[in-house]
Amino acid sequence: MGNRNIQAATSLSPNESDIAKWALPEGAIARLGRGNVGSMAFSPDGQYFAVGSWIGLWLYELPTLSPIALWDTERGMTGSVSFSPDGSQIVTATSGGNIKVWDIERGICTIMDDRGKQEISFARDGQHLAGANCRMEKGKIYVWCPHTGTKVRETEVQSPYDAYPLCFSPDLSLLAGKNNPQKRPGRNIADGDSITIWHVETGEQIADIIGHPEPVRKFCFSPCGQFLAAGDWHGAVHVWNVESGQLETTYTDYGESQMYPYFLPEGELITAAVSERKVEIWHVEKGEKLDEFEHRGNSKFVSFSDCGTQLAVASESEIKIWTKDNNSDAHALSTLHGHIPTMDTLAFSADEKTLAAGLWWDNVLLWDVASKRSYRPKGEKLPGTLHHVYLSTSGKLLSTCRDGNLLKVWEVGKREPIAELTAAEAKLMRAEAFDPTQHRLARVDTEHNIHVWEYTSIAESESEDGAWKKYTTLVGHTRYIKGLAFSPDGKRLASIAAGIPDTAKAPERDARLWDVDVGEEITKLATKFSDSKLYRSSAVNIAGIAFSPRGDIIAGGQFGEIILWDATDGKTLMKIPQPRGNLRPIALCFSPCGQYLASGSWWQTRLQKVPIRLWEVATGENIATFCGHTTDVQCFTFSQDGTLLVSGGHDGAIYLWDLTPYL
Repeated sequence: MGNRNIQAATSLSPNESDIAKWALPEGAIARLGRGNVGSMAFSPDGQYFAVGSWIGLWLYELPTLSPIALWDTERGMTGSVSFSPDGSQIVTATSGGNIKVWDIERGICTIMDDRGKQEISFARDGQHLAGANCRMEKGKIYVWCPHTGTKVRETEVQSPYDAYPLCFSPDLSLLAGKNNPQKRPGRNIADGDSITIWHVETGEQIADIIGHPEPVRKFCFSPCGQFLAAGDWHGAVHVWNVESGQLETTYTDYGESQMYPYFLPEGELITAAVSERKVEIWHVEKGEKLDEFEHRGNSKFVSFSDCGTQLAVASESEIKIWTKDNNSDAHALSTLHGHIPTMDTLAFSADEKTLAAGLWWDNVLLWDVASKRSYRPKGEKLPGTLHHVYLSTSGKLLSTCRDGNLLKVWEVGKREPIAELTAAEAKLMRAEAFDPTQHRLARVDTEHNIHVWEYTSIAESESEDGAWKKYTTLVGHTRYIKGLAFSPDGKRLASIAAGIPDTAKAPERDARLWDVDVGEEITKLATKFSDSKLYRSSAVNIAGIAFSPRGDIIAGGQFGEIILWDATDGKTLMKIPQPRGNLRPIALCFSPCGQYLASGSWWQTRLQKVPIRLWEVATGENIATFCGHTTDVQCFTFSQDGTLLVSGGHDGAIYLWDLTPYL
């Protein structure tokens, strides 16, 4: 398509207190979190650091790491970022398909293309720009002039079913892609990964590098394009001859580290060896360790600067940036906060001055609501697995997380758990519910059972803190349980399961109401679809469930509709058809008064933003719609007076929505 210019968001003042209000969607009063990290890049001149996040492109000033701009928030989901050789431009690619070249000084972008690309890169001389997509057997390489937006070349390549990630050589003459052995005909996972190399101009495959004993984590071309270095997941770097496809040498002795090799402009090979808590930087050929530092949790992305004197390591909720002093052996380390992962639960403190978020693959993160600043609880240990957060009746913030077969219960801010719960030999899964009276906790296992523990008070137990003990196991589901919800008094539990039966192609829903006191099923909740076509096309993971504050209504989500059931006998009260964009309602939450229901969905194809809808329960009327999250809406919480709705998304953003105009 022809290029066209649009005015981007103007550069913004690096005033930390204003960041929560940058480029807000209509109806939102603040954004907490700067989005999940999708990519990172240093500018060649050392002035800027760019983070392609799931809510847009963030531009930071180096070395202060002060944010100076947030661009491309219309779709967000930026998955690839690269600077021009002179540092004056940034090229980005989003999951929505757009490739844009941004003029940093003027804040203007040129749209180069609107079809999906996995990888984009400037040529070393800055005269060309290339993008490629080699997934699903539809491989194409595109080359443009970045100054005019004119497409110079479009080349089709023969690729395996799935080649990802991709990497261009510095002069854009070659493209390499890692192949998934499970999706390649005639090969299996035991064969290990392979890397295919194509000639960009002709699309001809010039090499198929096979023989990696371990999965490849990262690969890169040498400046001359004659060699390809591939780092694996278990402490080895392999260097291959591109022309012959033969292994030149292998470097090991990096322990059980994930390897991220990088060729310096002079051709020397360095690497980052990243383990669970530590990063080591090595000069590979000399066998010399240049430096090491600690980082928080598992790495998501690792990126060297062009000259190799800076390194960014992004874990789930922070980015460490290592910098080498060119004039000495000194090294500096700084931390960029704000880019957070998906959250599954949100909870206000009793005074509503603090908001807690339970993060994926990290711990609980706390936010000061007034200042919009985040901080970590005192005394926390390093990250664990997915956390859920709750407010107890005593006013304490509690969290849970799975550790192997144990379910640990924590008081947020305390270093040691207050309880460690087990389901014997069963492996616990993700779906969980906490009784609003804070006396019962339910969690599902891989065998589709629901385990319920009960809290015994200090007076009834011999422990100073009371004790959690196994109360009952609810058995009956035959599909994976996707959601749980306790009644306000904790005596009933609603569950919803989904899966594909052995004898049918369509997913099956199974919702039930349980009497927790006696450990028995009360009734099944009707989940038959109003539209059989929706039934046949629905995804197995679409399921959400919630109890109303009065305990009289249960809301359940399935593809294309929300069902309201009578919480006494399970009869269907109402079906609320979902409009396009809300066909997958997985997140449901009643307002404190019970008159309103908030729903949020999974993302669906061609959707710019995922709508959040507020429904009037009595009539099923949609009274407000908010669009901010770029992908799945995961969770909600309301303020006590019901005038503020907080939403958390898979995009790594939390939005605060003002409901006052609609109530």
